[in-house]
Amino acid sequence: MCCEPELAADQDAVDYRVNATATLLEAMLRVVYAWQDQLAASCSAEVVQNTVRIPVPVAQGWKVDDYRLSIDLLLQMWERWVPWIAAPVLIGLGSVCRRHLTDRRHGLFAILEGLEAHLPAGSKLHLFGVKGQALERVKMYDWVASVDSMAPDFAARVKARQAGTPNTIAHRAAEMDRWMSNASRRVAPRSGDQFRLSFNG
Repeated sequence: MCCEPELAADQDAVDYRVNATATLLEAMLRVVYAWQDQLAASCSAEVVQNTVRIPVPVAQGWKVDDYRLSIDLLLQMWERWVPWIAAPVLIGLGSVCRRHLTDRRHGLFAILEGLEAHLPAGSKLHLFGVKGQALERVKMYDWVASVDSMAPDFAARVKARQAGTPNTIAHRAAEMDRWMSNASRRVAPRSGDQFRLSFNG
């Protein structure tokens, strides 16, 4: 449950949504376990794992501390199901599309850097709703595995409305191609990129 100020007007509302996100994960894991258990009666383990997959857990919040709490809660839920499931290798970072990039309290970069040491060993983040202009810096965070964005689809709708033309699949695909071309340039290695060093303890 996303926690933007438009939906969560105060800290109590954010806390409620962070807790509810963990509760929804627990419910989903119960459902997946039950479905896999039923399939196991008549299918191989490979068929079971490929038919009903384990969900990617998602952390929600608005400030770094919210996200840290959300990760702690999702790991508490997750650990109840070990050894049926292994530790998560991917954790979604719920919705980052509505936030500024550089705000010191709730900007994307402040959130990411505040979570770097809080992720479980072996886990990386998937970022939901990343702005294209963030990619040049995000690419240098080795704890970010992947990103997505609805920006091209939103742009397609706006441009079609402004032009008074239909928002066809071809129009939407052209916007996606344009966005991906720009994104690919932004994530390509460049001279002077400051990738962080990793140290083995």
